[in-house]
Amino acid sequence: MIEPLQVVLGPAWGTPLVASVPAVLRAAQRAAEELSPQGIVISGADGDFARLWGRQIAGLGAQRVECSPEGGAAARLAPGTAVLTLSAQGLPRAGALASFLSRAQATGGPARWLRGGETLATYEPSPGAAGPRAARDLEAAPEEWLAFVEPGAAARAEAELYAGLIKDTDGFIARFDRRISIRISRLLLRTPATPNDITTASLLLGLAGASLLAFGSHPVQVLGAGLLWFCCILDGCDGEVARLKLLCSESGARYDLQADHIAHLAVFIAVPLAVRTADPGARVLLPGVLLVSGLAASMFSVWWLILRRSGEGPGPLGLFVERVASRDYVYLILVLTVLGKLHWFLWAAAFGIHIFNLVLWTLALRRPRRA
Repeated sequence: MIEPLQVVLGPAWGTPLVASVPAVLRAAQRAAEELSPQGIVISGADGDFARLWGRQIAGLGAQRVECSPEGGAAARLAPGTAVLTLSAQGLPRAGALASFLSRAQATGGPARWLRGGETLATYEPSPGAAGPRAARDLEAAPEEWLAFVEPGAAARAEAELYAGLIKDTDGFIARFDRRISIRISRLLLRTPATPNDITTASLLLGLAGASLLAFGSHPVQVLGAGLLWFCCILDGCDGEVARLKLLCSESGARYDLQADHIAHLAVFIAVPLAVRTADPGARVLLPGVLLVSGLAASMFSVWWLILRRSGEGPGPLGLFVERVASRDYVYLILVLTVLGKLHWFLWAAAFGIHIFNLVLWTLALRRPRRA
């Protein structure tokens, strides 16, 4: 059974920025992800801090996040609930907070998390209990904590954040794309651009690229295919910037999904038109109809089988779609456009997308049903 927990950290001001966000909020994010506390109180956070970083505070994902002036954190805590107080002079590495909490709870009483004599965190299972109780000292491993007094600590914390953007499910091409998109995202962190701004820019570039591909001369078609490739790279930046800036939201995810659908549709309409532009005598009606209808059917299938069950997590079916139905096909479009062989893609995709849809439903019908 998971015991209720509250987390206090601060002071809010004076911590370095880690990927354009105060380190105290990075620590709060880690606490929210690893400990799932009932509430987080950021001490020393005055009205200016709350106004400046309000969107990031709202995006931490905890049930309740409050800002408290210096010395006022205790008044924000629910009585009788365990409290973990975390220093803001460093950043716990992934898994370290959960490990400390588990060790602290095993002691059956108060505990302190120490490194070289410095207190990193304290755990009090029964705040306000009668009589003082001695805290058990638990030493932190060197790799569990990044202290900001150490040279380059903030830079190392940023590097770990960027490395964490690469997903285990990313294939070879996705990892190549990610290395480029992360570099772009790092530049975008220095601007006021929001994830939705990036999604909009990606969509507009995708529509422009599809138009050039559909109706241009061969050099213009190559330029259009190049824009589609860059749109594919930029499409990864909106999610990366959202995670790095702590601006993830359900509405942003929905907008990103809708923009992806529009971009996919534009590309798949552009391909038969591009083949017809390059060769006016080409027969593109049948493969074009198969391609667009297959895309529409696949979009519905993915929504029906996976997206509408968002509370259940992606599961094996979602991972299959993530691997197979990515935008990696843009590389093929780019190469075949350069070679003047885009009709190869048209016919292959026209049938391939229906095969994908058939496999998707076959896997869905074979998966074990919930009791």
